[in-house]
Amino acid sequence: MNKSQQRRLFMVVLGLVVATIIIVGRLVLFQVVEAATWAEKATDEVRVIARPDRGIIFDRNGAVLAANTADYQVGVSPRLVTDAEQMATDLASILQKPRYEILGALESDEPFVLLAGRVSEAVADLIRTLAYADEIQLDPLPRRFYPQGQLLCHVLGYVDFEGSGGAGVEGYYQRELAGEAATAVINISPLTEQRNVIAREGADLVLTIDRSVQYLAEQHLARALQEYRAASGSIIVMDPRTGAILAMTSWPCYDPYKFYEEGRNILTNPAVQQQHEPGSVMKLVTMAAGLDSGFFSSQSTYYDAGVLEVGGHKTYNWDRSAPGITDMTTLLARSLNVGAATLATTLGPDTYYAYMQKFGFGRPTGIDLMSEASGTMWLPGDEFWTEATLATNAYGQGIAVTPLQMITAISAIPNNGVIMQPYIVQEIRGENGTFVHEPTVLSRPIKPEIAQEVNAMAITAVAREVNEAQITGYTIAGKTGTAQIAENGIYLPDDTIGSFIGWLPADNPEVIIYVKLDRPKTQPWGSLTAAPAFADLADELVVLLDIPPDNVRLQADVMAARNSSP
Repeated sequence: MNKSQQRRLFMVVLGLVVATIIIVGRLVLFQVVEAATWAEKATDEVRVIARPDRGIIFDRNGAVLAANTADYQVGVSPRLVTDAEQMATDLASILQKPRYEILGALESDEPFVLLAGRVSEAVADLIRTLAYADEIQLDPLPRRFYPQGQLLCHVLGYVDFEGSGGAGVEGYYQRELAGEAATAVINISPLTEQRNVIAREGADLVLTIDRSVQYLAEQHLARALQEYRAASGSIIVMDPRTGAILAMTSWPCYDPYKFYEEGRNILTNPAVQQQHEPGSVMKLVTMAAGLDSGFFSSQSTYYDAGVLEVGGHKTYNWDRSAPGITDMTTLLARSLNVGAATLATTLGPDTYYAYMQKFGFGRPTGIDLMSEASGTMWLPGDEFWTEATLATNAYGQGIAVTPLQMITAISAIPNNGVIMQPYIVQEIRGENGTFVHEPTVLSRPIKPEIAQEVNAMAITAVAREVNEAQITGYTIAGKTGTAQIAENGIYLPDDTIGSFIGWLPADNPEVIIYVKLDRPKTQPWGSLTAAPAFADLADELVVLLDIPPDNVRLQADVMAARNSSP
């Protein structure tokens, strides 16, 4: 081997040694130093998220109230666009954006540009009709849809763009409706057996609400607001025997599909979240407490001088009358403030407020709707309670309630002294079966016989003084209310809240209705605004709910008695 061959051999050996060092070095780097990093990059495992569909909401008869649809995100990859000029022209009119803005995005050097963050299905359908639609990327974004429009807006609530319920049933039952997403890391190697990732689908809800009853209530509220030129108002229809809410409406309303266009004050449910001083409808509770306590009976009388001073505050009758010796039924029928204050002060604060708490004032009812307010009732020892508070609370001033609290408390009278838990959802239909709500007793504030006595008084009160609340063929029991409105600690001289609460048939009630009208302009009195609104609604409601008139029920009772006799 000559020297030339030796040099070549040396160079080859040297090259092999260098190559070996490099290879070994790289192997050490890959398998030791960067082992964890490369192992993660080389894995066949990926994280998979399965997202469930939100549950559907139905009314009690199966009508769909809330369902699911999709909006779309619009984007393009500029490098794939064949005719940017034409695309910009077409999309400008569809997306309602300046053409130059869209053209600039289409001619950019970005790998992907977002042209619209969220558009409706109708807009997406227009984009799909374009000749170059395959160059545009439409990504679905889940969206809640309300096929009944504004109907039941406050009860249903809304769902935001993140999938969270923001009010009403949607907010209260967020966990049940939303279901539960499933996340798993799975191996995507073709040599590995694949497994499914299954989410827990959202449960469906069936409400106690009857869509037809709700529609009727909303129409009558709108009519009353227009007729009496009231600023706002609420109507609640409840079954006092079970606590089931058949209708709940307030105005102003909104479109839950476009919740983002409204302010927070419009999105709250006035029937559940806004407090007001109820006025004389509270006299039903004061009377019930007075009779149940034993301090008074239905035959008791008192002397009404037209004014009663308690704690430095003078209480006058609303009509400035001084009727003298007065019985309990007349007190209620004529809605005498002095009489109500006399009852409460005779009972004393301990007894009176014990009854008020039994009736549920000062705390939420526990209804299955989001963010229920608790009301405000000052008790002896509280900073804002005075001796005069006892007198004014007796006729519904100086105390704040929600419409739901008021109807729930009064429902004890037509239901033999028992208050049932108010509720909105009748069934929850989930993967593990169907949960059916069972009516639940909330409290028993008065004895059955006392409830029957006050019920008889409420019948007389309507028959004597509130002809506007009566409907042909049915005996109505109820009470009017007219409350002053306080702002910044001062009662406004010209603004009132007119209300009426009534139930029928009075001897065997199937529905109780509360009508509240805020700041009516034609008349300040509940007897001339809320009471006729109640009658108009009840007159149609008895037909819709198939509630027989008194004579038909009486005849049926007589026939049943004859058939059962030996």
